[in-house]
Amino acid sequence: MAEQLSATMQKTIELASRCAQAETSDNYGALGDQVEELEGQAREAVQSHIDFASLLRKLKAGKPLTPADLQALELLIVGDAESFLKYETDFDRWKGEIQQLVGEISKLQSSDLDVDGLMHLRALCDEVGRVLPAVVYYLDKKERTNKFQEATRDAIDPEGYRVLAEIVEQMLLSDKT
Repeated sequence: MAEQLSATMQKTIELASRCAQAETSDNYGALGDQVEELEGQAREAVQSHIDFASLLRKLKAGKPLTPADLQALELLIVGDAESFLKYETDFDRWKGEIQQLVGEISKLQSSDLDVDGLMHLRALCDEVGRVLPAVVYYLDKKERTNKFQEATRDAIDPEGYRVLAEIVEQMLLSDKT
C-alpha cells in the first residue's frame, strides 16, 4: 500500500507541475481528480492501521471503551476535521477578505447604481461567494470536532453506543470516510 500511495503522490505532484506550466481548466480538473484519488488512498491507509472490527464489537455490545478505543473512534469520526483545523492557516485571512468585500458593498449602498455600479456589485457578491464556502467548511469542521468531544467527554449511554456503532458501520462502508 505504501508503494501505491507514494506513486499516487508522485503523479499528483507531476500533475500540479503541469498545471503551473499550462494553466488550463482541463489540467486543473485532472489535478482535482488525482487529488481525490490520493485522498482515498490516504484514507484507506489510515483505516488499515485501526482495528475497527474490535471497536465495532465493543460498541454494539455497549462495553466500556478504553482510551485507545476512544482515540480510534475519534480518528475515524473527526480525525480529518482535526487535521484540517491543525494545519489550516487561512481562516483569518478569509474572514478579513469577506469583511473587506462587504465593506465595499456597503459603500455601494449609498450611491445610485448605474450599470457599471451594478456590475461591480455583482463582482463583489461573486467574490464573497468564492470565499464564503471555505469559511463555512472550516467552521463545520470545528463544530464537528467540538460535538464529538462533548459527546464522548462523559460516559456513553446505551443509545450513544448504538449511534456510534451505526456511524462506524456507515463510515466503513463509505468511500468518503
